[in-house]
Amino acid sequence: MMFSREPFIYRFLRNIIIPILLGIILVTPIYSQYKFSYRLGLGLGFTKPTKFNESLSEQELSSIGSMWFPINYDFSVNVYPSIRLGYKKLSTSLITYNRSSENYILPIIFRGLTIESFFTFKKRFEANFGIAPMYGNVKFMNKKLTVNDETLGVESSTTSEISNGTLGLFNWIGVRMYILSFMSVEGSAGYIYAKFDDKWKAKKGSTSISGGINMSKPFFRIATVIGW
Repeated sequence: MMFSREPFIYRFLRNIIIPILLGIILVTPIYSQYKFSYRLGLGLGFTKPTKFNESLSEQELSSIGSMWFPINYDFSVNVYPSIRLGYKKLSTSLITYNRSSENYILPIIFRGLTIESFFTFKKRFEANFGIAPMYGNVKFMNKKLTVNDETLGVESSTTSEISNGTLGLFNWIGVRMYILSFMSVEGSAGYIYAKFDDKWKAKKGSTSISGGINMSKPFFRIATVIGW
C-alpha cells in the first residue's frame, strides 16, 4: 500500500516543528536593550543622476540607474536606557554597485556616527528614531582596463577612477522585533540629505566627466541585529 508523503510532511511541520520553534521563541528570555549591537542589512535608496548621465552620454557610455542598494553595516553601544551611539556604513562597493557600459561601475559609500533613541512596547517590539551626519564618497571607475607593452611583450591590468565627496545627513524611523535574546529583525524608513556636485577629481590631470548626483531621496532598510 502506498502512502502520500505530502500529508505526512505537512502534519510533521504543523504538529512538531512549528510548535517547537514557537516554544523556543516564547520561552527564550528577551533583553530588549542590548548593551552592544551589530546590524547587518540591505537598503534601497533613490538618486537623481540626470546631469551625470548626460555627461556619460557625451562619452558614449550608458546611463546609470536611479536606484542604489547599499549593504548596511552598523555597530552601536547603549549609553543610556533609551539612547544608543554608534557607527554606520552604507556601501555598494562590493556587489551592489551601479553599472555603466564597458565595465564602468559607480560604487557609493556613506559613513557616519549615529545617535538613536528608542522605546519598547508589547515586550518584543521596539520603535527607534535615529539621525546620522555622514560623509559620502562616490567613484566612477573601471577595474578591468588592460595595458599592453609591445616592446616587452607584457600585458597587465590597471584601474582608472574619478571620485567625488560630500557631506550629508541621514535620519530614520524603525521598528525592531526581538526573536531571541541575542537576535532581532528590523525595518526602517528614512531620508538621506546629500548631493554630489559636478566637480569630479582624477588622481592625475583632469577628467571629461562632470555632472552632479542628487542623493536627497527616501531610503528604506531591512536588517538583522545581533546583540549582547
